[in-house]
Amino acid sequence: MNRHFFIAVPLPSDIKAALHARCEKMKTDFHFKRWVHREDYHITLAFLGHADEGQLQAVVDETKKNLLNVSPFELKIQGFNTFGRKEYPRILWVDLLESQQLNFVREIVYRDCMKAGFELDKKPFTPHITVARKWDEACGKIPLEALLEENFQLPKFLVEEVVLYESKIEETPKYHKKAVIRLDGQ
Repeated sequence: MNRHFFIAVPLPSDIKAALHARCEKMKTDFHFKRWVHREDYHITLAFLGHADEGQLQAVVDETKKNLLNVSPFELKIQGFNTFGRKEYPRILWVDLLESQQLNFVREIVYRDCMKAGFELDKKPFTPHITVARKWDEACGKIPLEALLEENFQLPKFLVEEVVLYESKIEETPKYHKKAVIRLDGQ
């Protein structure tokens, strides 16, 4: 079984539903080969890869301790963007308004993961929600201007926890909560 782990901010059900409804409408104009299941929407803070139970417990314990004094905060989704080649992107994602609180939480999680022995991606943090993968090149170039000009916004939502997820690639949805870390000791 192909399993890996990551720590992420989960999305509330109403935000997932609204985002999914928008993605369903987009499928006629934006030809990606795979669309993410609505229950799998999240904001990755640290991708851990394969791990043993001891490492996972160490990072959960340390992160719980270090997030005790971090208060819940709001995030706002705004707009779409892509990763990969401009004309034939590999990822369609939803952008977030800049959040110092999210960056702070990510720094704590990242540091705690490194302390627990995980080797993490060194790329700059670009908070996002992946919604589709692999543009179908047979359909021509992506209508990128229409995508970027789209005025897509959702109401703010409250972040009250981060979650250690286990990924089970052969299942749908793929991501399963393994541990929940509440902000502010809630």
